[in-house]
Amino acid sequence: MIIKIFDNPAAVSEQMLEDEMLELPLWRVRKVRSFKFLIDRVLCTEAYLLLKRGLKEGYGIDCMPEFDYIAHEKPVLKHYPDIHFNLSHCKKGILCVIDDKPVGCDIEEIEKKFDLNLCHVCYNAQEIKDLQNADDPCIAFTELWTKKEAALKLTGEGLTDDLPSLFTNGLKEQVKFETHICKDKGYVYSICHYNSTPPHPSGSQLSF
Repeated sequence: MIIKIFDNPAAVSEQMLEDEMLELPLWRVRKVRSFKFLIDRVLCTEAYLLLKRGLKEGYGIDCMPEFDYIAHEKPVLKHYPDIHFNLSHCKKGILCVIDDKPVGCDIEEIEKKFDLNLCHVCYNAQEIKDLQNADDPCIAFTELWTKKEAALKLTGEGLTDDLPSLFTNGLKEQVKFETHICKDKGYVYSICHYNSTPPHPSGSQLSF
């Protein structure tokens, strides 16, 4: 498994971004330029470059990755269907995971305030109780959110209105997580795999 992180997107200037965009194919440049704000252009550029560099380092593939799209508009590598990847970003960092089996990932900025109202939208009663009893409820909230998001990206469901029951229907027993809390950097990320052969192809509503 190849894990690549770029965790200082705010440091990329307009000029630095223009220089990095020289590494992008034309279709990706058009996508980058469709964003109004610099931070969004940076995230779009750096996510693609992480994938490009990860493929070269891990698989010896030195080319501009091209995408096809499967269920829920998940991008897959057009010429390398047996190589799986997933991308995620927030204002604190960009995450790229590449593997030989389906994978989902999510990176999120650590919440600055514990929002009980938001908890009731995302989590069930037991999860909320566990969060309230955690040493740092904000970190615990963010950690659980990244796990739910990574699992949904793995299964192909994308964000759902039934987040509180996500881990009460047997899904949690079907997957495994690798979670890292980077408190000094201000983010948490989780990577999710199936324990065994996936029940159906993975997909995601997120397009990169």
